[in-house]
Amino acid sequence: MIERKKTLNVFKDAREAWGSYDDFPVGPPGTDPMPHLSRNRCAQPFYLVSEADQVLIQMAGRGRIEFRDEVMTLEPGDTIYIPACMPSRLVPEGENVQLRLKVEPAVREAVAWYCECGELVASIDIAPGIVQAAYLAAVRAFNASTRACGCGRVHPEADLGDTRWADVAAALSA
Repeated sequence: MIERKKTLNVFKDAREAWGSYDDFPVGPPGTDPMPHLSRNRCAQPFYLVSEADQVLIQMAGRGRIEFRDEVMTLEPGDTIYIPACMPSRLVPEGENVQLRLKVEPAVREAVAWYCECGELVASIDIAPGIVQAAYLAAVRAFNASTRACGCGRVHPEADLGDTRWADVAAALSA
């Protein structure tokens, strides 16, 4: 399990990540912005929307970040500013290591799913705190819903891939 500490060895610590989108806070409590480390191997199962600005740093691997109206490629060294309330979704090509800088204390987030027609299919608010448990609950609620868009298309279930949010949430709660 990754520890919170003053010094971070990103690549060594990333090897200890349990699953994709761990978003494990790696700085000492109270660090602002708080770096969150992830080693991602599958598409993020939703668009993430934060009440505050975030910065994503692509440390290793290639992929893309999808916004509602734009897609940007990600290569090692890329630093992407994500404005508050801007839905974004990560799609790695192979394994990616990323740091996401989030405000501390944490603010509200939401997860969202959009139809190919561009309409919002579903959105679920995530309260500040241990967000990994809330991400898992949101995906399960979405998958249990009808997932129907106003255009008539039924959105497929969100794929959790190799996420281990329940384990991460348990570790953060301990």
